[in-house]
Amino acid sequence: MMKNRYIVALGASAGGLSALAEFFENTMPDGVSYIITTHLYPHQTSLLTEIIQRHSPIKVCTVEDRMQIRTNMVYVMPENKTMTLFGERLILRDRDLSVKTNKAIDIFFVSLAKDTAFKKIAIIFSGMGDDGTTGVRAMAKSGAYIIAQTPHTAGHQSMPESVIEAGFVNAILDPKYMPKAIIEVLPHMEES
Repeated sequence: MMKNRYIVALGASAGGLSALAEFFENTMPDGVSYIITTHLYPHQTSLLTEIIQRHSPIKVCTVEDRMQIRTNMVYVMPENKTMTLFGERLILRDRDLSVKTNKAIDIFFVSLAKDTAFKKIAIIFSGMGDDGTTGVRAMAKSGAYIIAQTPHTAGHQSMPESVIEAGFVNAILDPKYMPKAIIEVLPHMEES
């Protein structure tokens, strides 16, 4: 039994679906909470929850506003929203569609960095641009463990490359090896 509560925050964009599927195919219930933030088309209903559930032995749900975080659950941010964490609950806001650059990952990661209820692990998967880099910087400064997808396995390399170049990454791994790395790092995080 772990004395701390853990959030594994996953950020993905273009090319990230196959990486997420591979990650969850290798994940077992381990007492943590998984929260997926991704760039979704704003006017198209997302099927991400259903797709991830096909690959995950852990229950997957779409986030609803003010949803409380539970262990051994996977939470998927819905389309057309931004998400933050406040008081151990996930808060949804309508995304400002006039802002062309989607920074949903940074928005969530920065809010998570301010939280003191959970210990945190952040993962950046495939994607275009640099969303996640600002959030990873904040998460690393708050003591989070940071993992980036190996760029050569990413459909789009710029998001993982950006966080690697920023210098805050603890591990660079293929998605299938990330769950094992999480299980291995949890005991060390318990001690800190």
